[in-house]
Amino acid sequence: MSVEVLSKAVNLLSFVALGLTILLIVRTRLEGQVRAFEWQSYVLALLSVLIALYSGSVELFGVGVALVVVKGVVIPRVLNRAVANIGLERVAAPYLATAPALIICALLMIVAFYVMTPIAASNPLPTADAIPLAFAGVLIGFFIMVNRRRAVTQILGFLMLENGIFLLALLATYGVPFIVELGVFLDVLVAVLIMEVFVYRIKDNFDSIDVGELGKLKE
Repeated sequence: MSVEVLSKAVNLLSFVALGLTILLIVRTRLEGQVRAFEWQSYVLALLSVLIALYSGSVELFGVGVALVVVKGVVIPRVLNRAVANIGLERVAAPYLATAPALIICALLMIVAFYVMTPIAASNPLPTADAIPLAFAGVLIGFFIMVNRRRAVTQILGFLMLENGIFLLALLATYGVPFIVELGVFLDVLVAVLIMEVFVYRIKDNFDSIDVGELGKLKE
């Protein structure tokens, strides 16, 4: 695989990954948001495999396989199970409506390109051109996490944020050693399982997973 082909493929897939992050703002149903995270994980796995083929890294290929298993299969199943058990509260219910949220996303993308373009220009790797897209995904993932009222959608925002950080590390340095990535994946899986239990408990005890409603309990 030539450097030019790899660079174009990485740019395209990174743009798709960013688009799937933004899709969480457009999608109103939790099932669709879980599906967006699932597809983004597959895109990141494909990116890992492409870079592994170019660099000859067996560890990076293993990271791609782990991504498919943990984030493409296991975590979406856990999230879909949580969504199926929360009843009527399957709408994202953000604090900001779609239009202003998209405007904020556009501003975050501008900030990401302004901050990361000089850094990408100084990086010799053929994947460096897509670094601003990855950083934009990190910023937007964090925004999604703080803009949601439902506990499950906050979990999705956290997962998108983690995906953005993974993509940033992948593009900037070809990732970290496999054992470190595997540990991160397992930590994320455990965190999601714990969050699922908390969602069940919150729903059972307070009949709502709206964090705004839960905040009123302090009053």
